[in-house]
Amino acid sequence: MSRAGLSPIARALVFTALMLAAAALAELMRPRVYIADQAGGRERLAAIVPEAFGDWQVDRSIVPIPPSPDLQKVLDETYDETLARTYRHSDGRRVMLSLAYGRNQHKGMNTHRPEVCYPAQGFKLLTGTERGSLSVDGRALGVQRLVAGLGARIEPITYWLTVGGEVTAFGSEQRLATIRYGLKGQVPDGVLVRISTIDDDAASAYITHEQFARAMLQSLAPAQRARLVGDV
Repeated sequence: MSRAGLSPIARALVFTALMLAAAALAELMRPRVYIADQAGGRERLAAIVPEAFGDWQVDRSIVPIPPSPDLQKVLDETYDETLARTYRHSDGRRVMLSLAYGRNQHKGMNTHRPEVCYPAQGFKLLTGTERGSLSVDGRALGVQRLVAGLGARIEPITYWLTVGGEVTAFGSEQRLATIRYGLKGQVPDGVLVRISTIDDDAASAYITHEQFARAMLQSLAPAQRARLVGDV
């Protein structure tokens, strides 16, 4: 008997069976292996990034302003680890470094995205987000750039997102990277790296960001560098 000749009850049973089979297949194919749990787990961010490298060192005279309780609650629920430091160059320039790490990069990484977190703290976005690149050991590292402001404070920002072993942009690139890992049964972790300065001259600030990033990344062991910029 054709399906068209089945009784309504029989058709309902067939459709139910198909739906259950599809649900079972989806569950079977769901990624279960966390990259973060392989090879003995991940090293802490504070242990990866040194407090001094090249002509830069942590400026202990700058006390980071803690986020509001509401924002801190979101950060605690979203990320497995965060790190915020201010570095000072020997010539007096200062750079703020912020890292946010998630064992599962898909779980709310957008929360720490500058376009989201800066307005949440009262800043206005003074420019749109533009793509750029940093030159590190002959490698072009794709980054995003924008400028935020709060009153007289103008803050140019450079950031990038690393998903598993890939540097990617938020949105479709991030989703495609997640799918590629998912097809291998893996759940990728993610690190959002943000570099910013207080500077009215965005072009000059971005040069400082590149110099800082290059010095920082060159000071790291290969495995540590891969955590921040993916596999070379």
